[in-house]
Amino acid sequence: MKKIKKILNKVINKAIGLIMYFDSRLYMNIYLGYLKKIGIGLEGVPKFISNDCYFDGKDYSLITIGDNVTVSREVMFLTHDYSIATVEKNLSIKERKILDEMKKHGNILILKGIKVGNNSFIGARASLLPGTEIGQNVIIGAGSVVRGKVPDNSIVVGNPAKVIGFVSEWIDEKIRREKLTID
Repeated sequence: MKKIKKILNKVINKAIGLIMYFDSRLYMNIYLGYLKKIGIGLEGVPKFISNDCYFDGKDYSLITIGDNVTVSREVMFLTHDYSIATVEKNLSIKERKILDEMKKHGNILILKGIKVGNNSFIGARASLLPGTEIGQNVIIGAGSVVRGKVPDNSIVVGNPAKVIGFVSEWIDEKIRREKLTID
């Protein structure tokens, strides 16, 4: 039953994505309704979320997205990490005993939420790892791998992602040096 639900969600997601090519406003209204239905927390109204983002399906309610947020293409929201279950064979006897006791109750994993603050921009193909908390007015560069707390008003890039500047300085520089256009 879980697999059928997952397949159905993929089909619905793709169908909604097609609407984007004809009417972006309608797309966002329908897509935000879909995200709410599957359990993603929306605090306000995001500006844009690409339908090809990967939202970890372990527990959608662990993901919260703020007001006026833009999430670009192919961003991954990963709320789980099964790596400990994979490497457990190489652990010490003491550690293995603890894990063996835990395994009696199910799979061992790390499960933490992700929160994206208001007015933030997440660049294409960024990966947000379990426990990531992105502040308000943040820019995450394309391809960045983000974990932990990202302070308000910062610009973060890289793997691992690091703060390289602040939004106010960046905007001042863009105004001085770039030819800005209006869409």
